[in-house]
Amino acid sequence: MRKLKSRVRRGGALAAVVLLVSVAVPLFSLRWVAQAHGERDRVDAQIDELHRVLALLVDAETGQRGYVITGKQDFLQPYRQARHDIPESMAALRELYAGEPDEERRLVASLQDDAEHKLAELDQTVSLRQSQGLAAVEPIVSAGEGKRLMDEMRSTAANLVAREQFELGVLERDLSVKMRLAFALSALSALISIGIFALLGRGLWQAILNRESLSDQARLANERLEQGMHVLRTHNAEVSALGEMARVLQAEMSMREALAVTAVFCARLLPGTRGVVHLFRNSADLLEHAADWGDVAVKAPTMEPKSCWGLRLGRAHRSDDSTGLRCCHLHGHGAADQHLCIPLMAYGDVLGLLTIASDPAVAADPDRLATTAQAIAEQVALSLSNAKLRQVLRDQSIKDPLTGLFNRRYMEETLGRELVRAERQKTSLSLIVLDIDHFKHINDTHGHPAGDSILRKTGQFLGSSVRESDVACRYGGEEFILILPDCPKDAALAKARELCERTRVLTFPDAGGGIEITASFGVSSFPADGIESHGLIQAADAALYVAKRSGRNRVAAAGDSAQAAGEDSRSEGTLVDA
Repeated sequence: MRKLKSRVRRGGALAAVVLLVSVAVPLFSLRWVAQAHGERDRVDAQIDELHRVLALLVDAETGQRGYVITGKQDFLQPYRQARHDIPESMAALRELYAGEPDEERRLVASLQDDAEHKLAELDQTVSLRQSQGLAAVEPIVSAGEGKRLMDEMRSTAANLVAREQFELGVLERDLSVKMRLAFALSALSALISIGIFALLGRGLWQAILNRESLSDQARLANERLEQGMHVLRTHNAEVSALGEMARVLQAEMSMREALAVTAVFCARLLPGTRGVVHLFRNSADLLEHAADWGDVAVKAPTMEPKSCWGLRLGRAHRSDDSTGLRCCHLHGHGAADQHLCIPLMAYGDVLGLLTIASDPAVAADPDRLATTAQAIAEQVALSLSNAKLRQVLRDQSIKDPLTGLFNRRYMEETLGRELVRAERQKTSLSLIVLDIDHFKHINDTHGHPAGDSILRKTGQFLGSSVRESDVACRYGGEEFILILPDCPKDAALAKARELCERTRVLTFPDAGGGIEITASFGVSSFPADGIESHGLIQAADAALYVAKRSGRNRVAAAGDSAQAAGEDSRSEGTLVDA
């Protein structure tokens, strides 16, 4: 009997050790995941800062080139701004690479040296242009030193980016290996636990047969073991689901897709609950319903931030009878339910709200539920922040910041793509190029803020006046281009005349009022006026200049002469001189 008791005690101690190991493995797995994310964020920050340094140098060079060519002080504004930001960005880059290998720190130092030489060259040309004129700058520009420096900096930055991307690949593989190891350890510990529990059960059964007084002890030990097995299985399932959720959310996706994934995993990780995810609008004044799971009846599509104590306190808030603080947005929900409101926060920004409801009579341990929900919220917030950042970067790369229309680069890519589609489908495609008449006079008379207001309002007007399949772009300065797929030339001319008529009645309250504008339009069509992008734009631009020479405030088609454009405007009765 004494030997049996000793065996039981040793088996119980071993089972406890295995159980502790099983609990520790998921914790270490989560720590590994967090460390991998931290390393990934560091590498992403290094790549972003490299791109920022190159972008600032390009801005400085663009402003310097514009000033050297035109002599206008307006071009110095981006140059001076970039000149001011580059040292700060370089300092941030050095700090990010402070702990990196000597080779990478040497590349950063080389990049800084080249940047300083480049800035010195830009400063010299600007100074010479201000003091001695364009002729004094031409020898320096012709020498090509500035281009050589930019090529070296781009090569150095590309080398660093390639290293960081290689490091990202290594981090991903390391994380995958660690996750597999964690799952293997969890499974092994579970099998060992099962074997130990089986041995303990056999010993307990022998103890029951040998002595009736041991029955109560055996029953208690069995209950504890069952509880441990249940905790182990539940914890392993949660860790596995959290790891799968983390891998899915790492994929590139939109915010709506990320929230749909969140709803699926919340239903798995939080059984017996129902919930709603709200996201802040861009205006940050209201939250909109974005996703839900379970049997949820959404009372309103939006909610105010002040109606939630979790958002007001900046942390998770539990609404039940114990706190006495029940969120206003929960009116109409089950009064007996427990509600947990968790703000979705990433990098100091509040992106939305995760609300979870559970019935106290059937729900699991509230503290365990809150811990799992907090882990989900943190992962989702990071994914939403990354998706939002990707969308912002994409918009910045294809949108004109003043008008909100697509920029020239996007226009050129889209036009080439639409021309290929039109040729393949044997359909027509038209191009409208428009230019605001006497825009320089407006700037000189009313100031550049008024000119910016006119460009902004004109861009909004054009964007709202075309079909969803059309593409409205700012080509440069006061010139705009409209791409009209599946639109013959006659229909494009009619659309241009309509826009010309409506442009005359635009008002500009932000510009001080009292300003009236007109615009000149040039129209070309594929394939009659060109079969490739450059030719089609050139044909529309030529028609625009025909309209300009004919008196402005009118529409001209590719192939029209100045006299024909003038006669066409008088015959239409709506096209008059500006």
